[in-house]
Amino acid sequence: MLLEHWNEIAARHRDDIAFWHHGKPSGITFGEIDSISRTVDTSSDTLIAIGTSLAFFPTLIAAWRTRKPVILAENEQSKIRPIRGNVPAGTVLIKQTCGASGIERSLFFDEAAVLAEGLRNLSGLGLHRERRGLAAISLAHSYGFGCLALPLLLRGIPLDIAPGPMPMFLNPALERGGPIFLPGVPAIWKTWWQTGITSHPAISLALSAGSPLSLKLEQAIHASSNLKIHNFYGTSETGAIAFDASHTPRSTETYLGTCLPGITVDCNHEGYLTVRSDAQASGSDLPVFPGEFTSGTYRTWDLGHNSAGEIHLTRCTGAAINVAGRKVSPARLEKILRQLPGVSTARISRAPSRDFERLEEIHAHLGVSHDYDKKALREELRKRIESWEMPRHWDFQVNA
Repeated sequence: MLLEHWNEIAARHRDDIAFWHHGKPSGITFGEIDSISRTVDTSSDTLIAIGTSLAFFPTLIAAWRTRKPVILAENEQSKIRPIRGNVPAGTVLIKQTCGASGIERSLFFDEAAVLAEGLRNLSGLGLHRERRGLAAISLAHSYGFGCLALPLLLRGIPLDIAPGPMPMFLNPALERGGPIFLPGVPAIWKTWWQTGITSHPAISLALSAGSPLSLKLEQAIHASSNLKIHNFYGTSETGAIAFDASHTPRSTETYLGTCLPGITVDCNHEGYLTVRSDAQASGSDLPVFPGEFTSGTYRTWDLGHNSAGEIHLTRCTGAAINVAGRKVSPARLEKILRQLPGVSTARISRAPSRDFERLEEIHAHLGVSHDYDKKALREELRKRIESWEMPRHWDFQVNA
């Protein structure tokens, strides 16, 4: 299914630019992606597609062609975790994430689920080839993969891939000409607003996901730039769920949008949003609770309600710490910290950020030996984690 869609796109748009990348500013065509995909080393049982690499799309195509699972990785330094047990037959995509649960694991998706996610985003968001995507978020995360990578692969919607979200990285794409589809997270949207990016006329569709978008920021951007920021809600386990398609700012902060085509959302007796989706993961190498992927619906970690088709979120109860849209596992950080020289105990907690759009910050509480070196400890930790996982707050308790 997936390969058939790609083959059609590659044949129809062979000489068209598929994406621009800082590694090749002149761009790479759909035909070049297809040719490079035939040179990808497929000798391993599982392939790894690195979101920042020029080989990201060719690797995905090579995996589809050889019917091998592919793991999405953020960058060259990302650590691929061993998969517990066997990968289920029919798996084409593996997401390694802690999601809202805060428990790091591998999620397995079959071909039908990946295709359903891509087609739903195309129709639900109104994506088309005349409006290219601007990838300032990671293509290897669920959000970027679903609304940027899959539309390129399934419908030939071209991308400008920025090396980072800072305004200076977006300007070349914005000045290239033509309308732009720009997904971001609230913290990034705040920066783009403060630096004037939101006023650029090329942005014709703006999305925000990953953490709550405040009414204050949404309304301020609309007032100054006449740009509507559309809420986009989903989970790693189910893919996209809801979209705020309205053309004016929301009046209720809890409002996420209405269900995307083919999605139903209800609440269980505890008030958790439960989702029925054909894009749901088929399983995990570490189920969080019994029947998590076998009941036909997926119970999220979000408390909320469905009011006449409008989805509202009141609170997330998962253990993950949400740092500007990035989910961080406290258990993982604690394990790494306990391995550092001079650290005997480690506990990670969340702290509310003074900047609402960042949502939460990480607080590390450490028991340390009397001769510990604070600077050396932090530098050693920095080598072992991603930048957004670095604690902003520290407590050191010297052991007696």
